[in-house]
Amino acid sequence: MKAEILTLRVIHILGGIFWVGSLMYTTFFLVPAIRSLPAVAGPVMAGLQKRRLFTILPVVALLTIFSGIRLLWIASAGFDDSYLSTSTGRAFSVGAGAAIIAFLLSVLVSRPGFLKVVKLSASLAAATDEATRQPLLAEMQRINKRAATANASRTAEIGTLRALGFGRGAILASFLTESLLLAGGGLLAGVA
Repeated sequence: MKAEILTLRVIHILGGIFWVGSLMYTTFFLVPAIRSLPAVAGPVMAGLQKRRLFTILPVVALLTIFSGIRLLWIASAGFDDSYLSTSTGRAFSVGAGAAIIAFLLSVLVSRPGFLKVVKLSASLAAATDEATRQPLLAEMQRINKRAATANASRTAEIGTLRALGFGRGAILASFLTESLLLAGGGLLAGVA
């Protein structure tokens, strides 16, 4: 049992570091650099796909989530309510829920967008004449605008809720609830 817990903790911690670290690096360094130099977007994305980043990240995320759930199962003696009602149990449960939501959003929303950009970038790199390049550039700009609009919309929504007196916890709870409903709806639609 001790070997299992130790193994699960190592997998959970190293997987979490890799998963969250990759997310932070991508969000704060890679994407802004690619946006400032669109000509390199194709080769960079193709290189990332060649190194199987878009396959490795979901696998690491799943290992992190499953090891965390197993650790929670062990610590709570089978998800016993007496443990889950403690502050530690609630914190671990909320963390597990947030990780599952983040995983679903990344696999169902971000990954398809990245793969579409990779294909567009490869087509853009192969295009030799301007007539072929213009529609591809326009499509990439549409994707970029869609992401920027979604971000600006959420920022404005948070500002409005704060102005109405909602606390940070209430706003976070509303976003988590929305994410759960969207993920559940997507799961039901995918199953049906």
